[in-house]
Amino acid sequence: MNPQCARCGRVVYPTEKVNCLDKYWHKGCFHCEVCKMTLNMNNYKGYDKKPYCNAHYPKQSFTTVADTPENLRLKQQSEIQSQVKYKRDFEESKGRGFSIVTDTPELQRLKKTQEQISKIKYHEDFEKTKGRGFTPVAENR
Repeated sequence: MNPQCARCGRVVYPTEKVNCLDKYWHKGCFHCEVCKMTLNMNNYKGYDKKPYCNAHYPKQSFTTVADTPENLRLKQQSEIQSQVKYKRDFEESKGRGFSIVTDTPELQRLKKTQEQISKIKYHEDFEKTKGRGFTPVAENR
């Protein structure tokens, strides 16, 4: 049994059969979808199981990815981590006045460490203990 032509639907006999793009075509029916130029096995380009000439072959262009919830979340996260946004927000809030920062345990620990490192605090403590009667004892040998 002879197959049917992919373009016109009539029977394709072996003498006029073109087997291409997983279909059978008459030689005259195997033409470009746009300009109707007759094609052969050497000059066709297939796209979506349809024949095209080189001039009318559909260009495949890249599309942008839509704003999916995941992309929006990542964009927001990167803005949060951005030093540019951080600095801009700081500059905006700088002139607004005094703001109270609560003393978190981490800030309290850092304050104590800073006091221990500070020479001023060290000298204050030394001056307070100076008159309490501590005298070094020299050993006789």
